[in-house]
Amino acid sequence: MCRLVLMNKKGEKEIEKRYGMQNFLTYLEKSFGGDGNGYALMKNSKVIKIEKGLNLSTKDIATRIKKINYDWCIFHTRYASVGIKSNQNCHPFFRKGSSEEVMAMNGTESSVGFISKVLEKTDTEAILDLKVKYNLELPALKKLGSIFVGFSKGKPYVVADNTKNIRLLKDGRNNAIVFASEFPDEITGTIYKPNKCFIWNGEKIDMTNFKKCYPRKYEYSDYYFDTFPAYSLDDYYEDLYQKYYEEAEKDVA
Repeated sequence: MCRLVLMNKKGEKEIEKRYGMQNFLTYLEKSFGGDGNGYALMKNSKVIKIEKGLNLSTKDIATRIKKINYDWCIFHTRYASVGIKSNQNCHPFFRKGSSEEVMAMNGTESSVGFISKVLEKTDTEAILDLKVKYNLELPALKKLGSIFVGFSKGKPYVVADNTKNIRLLKDGRNNAIVFASEFPDEITGTIYKPNKCFIWNGEKIDMTNFKKCYPRKYEYSDYYFDTFPAYSLDDYYEDLYQKYYEEAEKDVA
């Protein structure tokens, strides 16, 4: 597993305001990364910068992207599962076929294990090579079980064939959009999780496919139902959400 982000420039500014961009990237790195970082930027449907490596720090990335006027940014921090720890194996990966293609992935795809071993590439790089060689569309990626973010044909995309490892920050007041593997509990208010697997390709986000995501300390726990059999699910959520809103009001005050 790894951690990744796809965000627009307004999303970057929103994260900076709420938590600090360097803090956010470091949070993701410590959560499930640390074996190399990378980022890619797109402006006016063109890839304008890609940088990655074992020694590329989250501080360096945060400092650099804040100085650049981009439309979309991909960040990835790697937890090595397929392929050795090296600069080459860091995400995101870039290919130029019928269009500029950038891809980063969170997951492990054993179905391409043979190809990646023979070619001495990561599973993500092998998938991107297949996508470019056969000009595969995004629905082909949905047959896999990982989270993919990238740029294809001048547009950003997310392909999520599971809903566990992707969350969305969307603020309609300033059009901030941030897809990320996770968010720290301190970032609250406009965080959502998908109701079902989805493909997004730069179009207006259909928010009926998402629901409000509460901090993890307010998520469902079997503890209450094992300990208090008469405790209903409605009671559980009513208690926790009341605590959540009380704390949120204190933060605003």
